[in-house]
Amino acid sequence: MNGLAKVTNRSILDGLRRRVSVARSAWVDELPSILWSLRTTSKTATAESPYSLVFGTEAVLPPEVVFPTPRIKSYEEKMSIHGLRACLDLLEEKRADAHLKDLSYKRVVARIYN
Repeated sequence: MNGLAKVTNRSILDGLRRRVSVARSAWVDELPSILWSLRTTSKTATAESPYSLVFGTEAVLPPEVVFPTPRIKSYEEKMSIHGLRACLDLLEEKRADAHLKDLSYKRVVARIYN
């Protein structure tokens, strides 16, 4: 697992270098957006984001950062709650599917390098 931590830390540092040099701001101000992007971006091995594997749904921006999009304009709380419950029912299946994709990805990578 130490390798995974190193890769994650490297991704965080790369993101911080890009954001801090462009925005000319403190790294502390940019860290939450870097972490958000890492947690909500799909990974190649599983074709899922870490956020969706944990919570069973795709991430939506917090209310403080609302942009007028069709998805937000057509939001209905009742339908959202119903959709979240349906996603939670399928969460174990989604995790198992991501695990199978990860194993398949590892086999392909091993085949290429061996």
